[in-house]
Amino acid sequence: MSRQPDPSPSASLSAARQRLIHALRRTLDGRRAGRETVLINSLRPYWLALWCGLVPIAVTHAAWLLNLLAPAAQLADEFRCIPYWDGCVSVSRAVRSGPGLMLFRAVMLPTAALLAITWLCVAPWLAALRPDGQSRARWISVAGFIGALFLVLYVSALGTDGPWYGWLRRYGVVVYFGLTALSQLLLVHALWPMGRDVRFRHLQGPIRVLFALVSVEWLCGVLSVAKRVLLSDPALIDRIENVVEWWFALALSAAFLALAVLMYRSGFRLSPSIETMR
Repeated sequence: MSRQPDPSPSASLSAARQRLIHALRRTLDGRRAGRETVLINSLRPYWLALWCGLVPIAVTHAAWLLNLLAPAAQLADEFRCIPYWDGCVSVSRAVRSGPGLMLFRAVMLPTAALLAITWLCVAPWLAALRPDGQSRARWISVAGFIGALFLVLYVSALGTDGPWYGWLRRYGVVVYFGLTALSQLLLVHALWPMGRDVRFRHLQGPIRVLFALVSVEWLCGVLSVAKRVLLSDPALIDRIENVVEWWFALALSAAFLALAVLMYRSGFRLSPSIETMR
């Protein structure tokens, strides 16, 4: 039998180098895949809902105070009050000018985008809790998502002049408030039966809180309509409308805090391929 010639040292070195490169690539790919898996598995949408609840409340009051305290006062002295009781200024008037406007717009535009993503996460979360209500969950998400888009239009048009921008401000905030409140109401309707189910005892408290906040929203809506029917003094009507607007906006944002607690307690995690519950 003839003996095969030994490979040359250069060929052996080249083969060893190729095997080492291949092993390093497999190791790096495995580590990268592991990091991606950890990232996906740690995506907890309750952080989005928490942001959408806390940030609008904080930035609205910060922008209003910034306009009040600015060296060149952007709000007249009659606007220095507690708007939740006195109704001296509307939410829009408090933030649509001066340095407060820049702060409000810079923060609320990305917040509106996160709000839209939050509503998209509500559909798989609610479907995981109640598999029999997947169609309703999708409609809730769609309505909330559209409301978030109108919030983008409203924030973009703040501080601008002209009839077109006035239309965007007026109807942007109306559609945003209306669709968001409607989505939250439908969400309460979907979650309420779970409050009597022992399997969801850990969710009963946040569901009740969400119900109370949404009730405040719709009570404010009823008062907003009734004031023009029951009252004739334009100045008083405006002040009551401002008070109602502040309380409505506060309850609307606080409802996302209750949603964040619900998502957290349910252990909901979101991935591109599967939604899991703890």
